[in-house]
Amino acid sequence: MAIAKIKKIELIGLKKDENNILALLQKSALIQLSSGQEADVSIMPTQVPAAGINILEIEEAIGFLGSLKETPGFLAGMVKIKPQVYTGQLQEIIAAFDYQGFLKELSILRNHFKNLTQHREKLLQEKHLLVPWRSLLIPLDQLHYTASCGILLGVLRTDDYVALLENCKQEDINLFCECLYQDKTNAYLVILYFKDAFERLEAVLKNHRFIFVTLSRHRATAEDRLLEINREILVLDDQMQDAKNKIIALSKEQFKLMSAYDYFANIKKRQEADKNLTKQEFTFSLSGWVKDKEVQRLERILAEGVGDLAIFISEPQPKEEVPVDLENNRLIQPFEFITKIYGFPKYSEIDPTPYLAPFFFLYFGFCVSDVGYGLTLSLFSWFVLKKFKMGPQGLRFFRLFLFCGISTIIVGALTGSWFGNLFDLLAENNKIFLPLKKFKDSLIILDPMKEPTRLLGIALSFGIIQVWFGNIVAAIGNLKNRRYLDIALDQVPMLTFLFGLTGLGVIFLKLFDKSNVNLFKYAASLGGLALMLTQGRSEKGLGSKLFYGIYNLYNALSGYLSDILSYSRLWALGLVTGVMASTINLISIQFSQIFISIVPFINKAGVIKIVLSSLVLIIIFVSGHIVSFLMSLLGAFVHPVRLQFVEFFSKFFKSGGSAFRPFKIETKYIDIR
Repeated sequence: MAIAKIKKIELIGLKKDENNILALLQKSALIQLSSGQEADVSIMPTQVPAAGINILEIEEAIGFLGSLKETPGFLAGMVKIKPQVYTGQLQEIIAAFDYQGFLKELSILRNHFKNLTQHREKLLQEKHLLVPWRSLLIPLDQLHYTASCGILLGVLRTDDYVALLENCKQEDINLFCECLYQDKTNAYLVILYFKDAFERLEAVLKNHRFIFVTLSRHRATAEDRLLEINREILVLDDQMQDAKNKIIALSKEQFKLMSAYDYFANIKKRQEADKNLTKQEFTFSLSGWVKDKEVQRLERILAEGVGDLAIFISEPQPKEEVPVDLENNRLIQPFEFITKIYGFPKYSEIDPTPYLAPFFFLYFGFCVSDVGYGLTLSLFSWFVLKKFKMGPQGLRFFRLFLFCGISTIIVGALTGSWFGNLFDLLAENNKIFLPLKKFKDSLIILDPMKEPTRLLGIALSFGIIQVWFGNIVAAIGNLKNRRYLDIALDQVPMLTFLFGLTGLGVIFLKLFDKSNVNLFKYAASLGGLALMLTQGRSEKGLGSKLFYGIYNLYNALSGYLSDILSYSRLWALGLVTGVMASTINLISIQFSQIFISIVPFINKAGVIKIVLSSLVLIIIFVSGHIVSFLMSLLGAFVHPVRLQFVEFFSKFFKSGGSAFRPFKIETKYIDIR
C-alpha cells in the first residue's frame, strides 16, 4: 500500500524497427515516455499521414449520427458502455469499409438536409411576417409609389391608433389609413398618402413609434402567397424526411466509424511519438519510466517482438520529476478517488490513501447514519457495478459508494435509524411489526435524539484522533525519506504539545482524574517551548527565528482547537439526517389523513378511502425520502472530503506529483480487446 516504485528506462533500437517497437510499447501499456516524446492527441494535426484520414471529420460525423438517436436512459447516460471489439475484428472492419466514400456521401446528405432546413426556416419567417397582412387584397408586387401617392405598411401600438389619426388631422395630412389586423398589443396598418405630405407624416409616425414593414415582392396577394408557402413547406417536409431517412440508414455504419476513429487516432499517436525520438543514421533511442514490477515483463515482450534491441534500466535521480502511480489493495483502491480529487503526492513522499480510507469510511456512515439509506446506496452501487462495464475510475467511484453504504448501514443500525423512525411508527399501528422494532432496539448503542451531547463528544474525539494521526503520518513520511531531524524537531514537539493540551482539556471537562494534571501541564509547556525554539529554524537572524517560533506556536494552538471543532459538522449532519427522515414519515402520515378528510363523500367509501390514503402516503414517503437521501449523500461526501483535505492532509501531505500515464492504446468509442 504505497506509491509504486518507478525505474528509468532507456531503449536503443534499429531504425527499421521503430514502428514495430512503438506498436509493442503502445500495446503493452507499460512505459511512460519522457516529456516531449508522447504527443497530446487533442493538439495533434487532424490528418493521419500514413492513411490520409482526417479523424476530426470522422469524429464530427460520429457526433452528427449520434444526435439522430434516441436519448439514452438515466443509467445508460450516466454510465457509458463502450462496445467491445477484438483486434482481428477491428482489422477486418478497417480493411472492408470505404471511409472516404462514406464520409463524402454523408457530407452531401448533411449539406442537402441543411439547405432544406434553412429554406424551410426562411419560409416560416416569411409566413410569420405575412399572416397579419392576409386581408390585404393588393398583389404584393404592386405595393409601390405612384406619381403622386405613396403607400406605407407598418405596426403601431393599439393604444396609439386613434391618437395617430387625430394628430394627422391636426397636421392637415390627407391620408387613407386602414387597420388590417389588430390584437391586444399592436395594430397593423396600411397608409395611403400624398407625396408632398411625406415629411410631416413621417414625423408624426415617429412620434407614435410606428414600425415600418417591408414585405417581399410577389405577384400574388398575401393570402395567395401564404397558400404557396404552405405548399412549399409540405414539399420541403417530404424532402427533409427523405434526406433524414437516408442519413438514418447511414447511421447503421456508426459503429464502423467509431472503430475507425479509435484505430486511426492510435496510429496518429504513434506517428507523433515517432517524430520525437532521438534518431541517428541507423538507430534511434527513447527514454521513459516503467514500474519496477513490470520491468521483466516489458523486457520479455520486447525480446519476443524485436530482435536487436538494447535496454538500460536505472534508478531515478533525486531531482528528476518521477511520475506517480498509487498501488493499494482492493479494499483501499476505491478511496484513491478521494486522493486524486486533491492531487498526486510527490514520488518521494507517501500515499495518503490507506491513511484516509478508514476515516472517510467511518465519517460518511456517521453523516448519513440510516440503515435504509445505506441499503439503498449499497444496492444501487452494486447494481451499477454488475450491470455496466466501466473503466478504473468508474469502478473506484461506485466501489467507494458501495463501501460507504455499508458504513452507513453499520452506523445506522448502532444509532437506531431505519428510514428514520419508520419501525417505531409501524409498531405503534400494528403489533405484527413489534419484532422488527425489538430487533432494531437491540442493536442500538447510542440514540442521537436522546444523547446528542454524547454524539458530539464522539465526533470531536474523531477529530482529536485524526489530528494526532496526521502528525504521526508526517513522521512516517519523514522516516521514509530519512529526515530524522525533522521528526525530532517537528513531530515530537507537536505530539507532546497536543498530548498536554488534550489531557488538560479532558480534565477541564471532568472526564479525567486531576491527579495527573501536572503531567499534562509539563507536556504542554515542554512541547510549546520546543515548538517556539524549533519552528523558526529556517529563518535568518535570532529575532526572526524567535518571532516565527512564537507565531507557529500560536498557529499550533489555535489550529488544533479549530481543527477539532471542525469535526462537529459530523455531529450536525448525523442529527439532521435522522430528524429529516422522521419528519418525512410524520408528514406522510398526517398529510394522507388530511387529504382524505378534505375530499368530499370519501368517508362513505371505505375501500376507496384506504386506497387513496395509502397512495398519498406512499407518494409523499418515497419522494420525501429520495430528496432527503440525495441531500444526505451530498453532505456526507463534501464534508468528510473537506475534513481530509483541510484538517488531515495539512499535517503531512505534499502535493505536486504527476500521474503515471503509460503510452498505450486509448479509445474514445470502443473497447479494443
